[in-house]
Amino acid sequence: MSVADWSEKFETGIEEIDAQHKHLFEVINRLAECFKAGMAEAGARESLAFLNEYTKEHFYAEEEFMRVMGYPKLKAHQIEHTELLTKVQNLIVKMDEGFLITADVATFVADWLAHHINEVDMGYVQYIQEKTAHLP
Repeated sequence: MSVADWSEKFETGIEEIDAQHKHLFEVINRLAECFKAGMAEAGARESLAFLNEYTKEHFYAEEEFMRVMGYPKLKAHQIEHTELLTKVQNLIVKMDEGFLITADVATFVADWLAHHINEVDMGYVQYIQEKTAHLP
């Protein structure tokens, strides 16, 4: 069950960022597969924990890239990153407290990631393209 399908429309043209985004899509699909295979609790816990850690690494790399390039909307971008991390961490806490997590979690994260890449990340991609277009 694939809930996050990678396509060219998500490509930023920044090799490291694109590789990380692709990996996030794979993790989200793995999470969805856990629900499909009936391994929801163990698989979801493992996938959410990995998603939490990997997302932190990805967000750090992305934010550092924006910082170096002088992206003026870095703070707003960081707020979006923090909001997702908080939601994922809250899901982990809820699982630890015994709440049932459903396949909707994978769909939510997939939708968030697709929107974030297409609407927010492409903003800094455009900024970088414009900034570097005049360089020799």
